[in-house]
Amino acid sequence: MNELHEWLEAHRIAYRPIDREVVEIEGFGKLFLADLSGVKSIFRVRGAEVEFNLMERPEVLLSEGIEYVAFPFGDNWYYYSLREGFRWNILKHVGRRVPCKRKTPFVNLGVHTPYELLNASGDVSQWVRKAVWMGHSALGICDRNTMGATLALQKACDKAGIRPIIGYTCTLSHEGEKVEVKIYCQSQRGLRNLLRIQKAVMVDAADATVPLPELLRRGEGNVLVFGKLSPFWMEKNLHAVKALRETFDNVFYQVDLSEYKAERLDAEVLKATAYFFHTFYDEKNDSFLVEPVLIADCYYPDKDDARTKTVLNKIATGAAHAQSDDQYFKDIDEHYAAVCALFDGERWDTDALFERMCRHTVEIAEGAEARYQTERNYMPRYDMTAEEQQRYGDRYTMFRQLLEEGFRRLVPRERAEEYRKRLEKEVYILESTDNIDYMLVQYDTVNWARRSGILVGCGRGSAGGSLVLYLLGITLIDPIQYNLLFERFLLPERAGLYPDRVTRLTDRVLSDRAVRIRFDNGVTLRLDRDAELVIARDGSRLTVYADQLRESDDVLFDNRDLLFNLQGDLL
Repeated sequence: MNELHEWLEAHRIAYRPIDREVVEIEGFGKLFLADLSGVKSIFRVRGAEVEFNLMERPEVLLSEGIEYVAFPFGDNWYYYSLREGFRWNILKHVGRRVPCKRKTPFVNLGVHTPYELLNASGDVSQWVRKAVWMGHSALGICDRNTMGATLALQKACDKAGIRPIIGYTCTLSHEGEKVEVKIYCQSQRGLRNLLRIQKAVMVDAADATVPLPELLRRGEGNVLVFGKLSPFWMEKNLHAVKALRETFDNVFYQVDLSEYKAERLDAEVLKATAYFFHTFYDEKNDSFLVEPVLIADCYYPDKDDARTKTVLNKIATGAAHAQSDDQYFKDIDEHYAAVCALFDGERWDTDALFERMCRHTVEIAEGAEARYQTERNYMPRYDMTAEEQQRYGDRYTMFRQLLEEGFRRLVPRERAEEYRKRLEKEVYILESTDNIDYMLVQYDTVNWARRSGILVGCGRGSAGGSLVLYLLGITLIDPIQYNLLFERFLLPERAGLYPDRVTRLTDRVLSDRAVRIRFDNGVTLRLDRDAELVIARDGSRLTVYADQLRESDDVLFDNRDLLFNLQGDLL
């Protein structure tokens, strides 16, 4: 039992002992210590079921208000719920955390996730879980040269009720010198700019750096943080620092006192940090050239997870040396202890300096309004050539005419009606889901490859089920000949197009079956009388035929309606 107590105390989990077998974790429940003495395996097989080798009967424990069982395995302690099937749950970040002595508001902006391949561990949800458990109101990530984790961060933070801060670590190059910087989004414009910075680093640059002019163009809506080894570069490039301060919403210097456990690196970081506070602090005005902010780079959630980084780095580089065990998600007391140990208390008001550096993390978090808009799809529009504009006029007309050309060339005459019905169905779904431009981009890509002598396959996977792709020449597979389903390629429901929200139109409008509809804005449409329209009537959502419309009805249009009607059937 003592070992369990030590584990709970080491991970600052608030608990109280009940007896020699039971502890109660505050805000979680009673935990029973499984007796595994004399047990050869922690699992046993009962029929076709594999279960935990628990000596006690679960119903007895439940009757005593005990809902969880704890057991050691390897270097960790785990628990499972008696009310659920057996699952491995590591005994961390549960219940209430033992409060810190200091109450300084602080936000962790230094998280590196597994998206930074073979350099960090702990999935995004695990990082968010620990942030919530520690009482943080927000969480920021700063993976090097990748923003792959940012959408996962937003979703996990939204679910947990805290604010996501989208960050990015990269290398700035200027006049043959390089310096590490971190960039944190503040606004939607900042997010767009940061995505372009990432493109400049990962696509445009041969050495995976971003040049100063490009960084200056993309500063609006973002906060810049100079890396912990940057003070010497900053002093040599004061003009660049000034320009960046004018462009970015704010500029800071990263203070990170975590130990690398490598003498050379630790010495370099300490030397650079000391140089910053000696060189850029104006004691008379109590001001810095750029304000310091406390951002500790962390690559694993807890101290005892440090071994994972050693393993990952060994896989990546073959390095066999042990990594630091100090680059984890620390609490405010741990950060304060590091600052107090390194700053001269006679020259510096350590408490005030610490509060100042922490306050800037909160400022960055409070200004972080940037979000991915997940409620809609964003498809790049096809950029028509001058020749295509002259020939077709617009993208929609181009798409339909290319299909008609393919239809005349590839469809057997005796089966034209069958193919036409299938084509209209696919076009309807593609228009409704706003995928016309995507089809044109693929058409252009495949044709360019063929013109350039690049081998193009016949098509693969679910794409073979699309007649549209076949008629455009993107695939060489006739889906009707081989009875292939278009739904394997694109299902309306999977694309967010649900039947109860869709205005359905019938094939083509015939003049002898047409209904004219005039809207309050003066627009007049001609629809087939059997066209199905989703409307709002007397507070209810209904589906009616065009000839059943009433004067007070509100027609609820979708993407396909706008494309088909407003461009093709406007009177």
